[in-house]
Amino acid sequence: MYESMKITPESVATFDTEIEAIDLELGNSKLGLGVIMIMAAFVGVWGVACLIGGLASTESFHEVGRSLITAFTGM
Repeated sequence: MYESMKITPESVATFDTEIEAIDLELGNSKLGLGVIMIMAAFVGVWGVACLIGGLASTESFHEVGRSLITAFTGM
């Protein structure tokens, strides 16, 4: 009922390209992770700069405490 299938050398040779693609995917993953880490560092530096600017603009410790309570509670 079923006929036997023949495996040709061309069919077997096509499996080699899948192994080579794995190395490229790992390189792209490292590049993406590096870009994300650099952007996170920029956001952190920006946040610290804003914090320093905000502290420099206050006139007393009472105002700093009141501002922190307002920031945390929203009242």
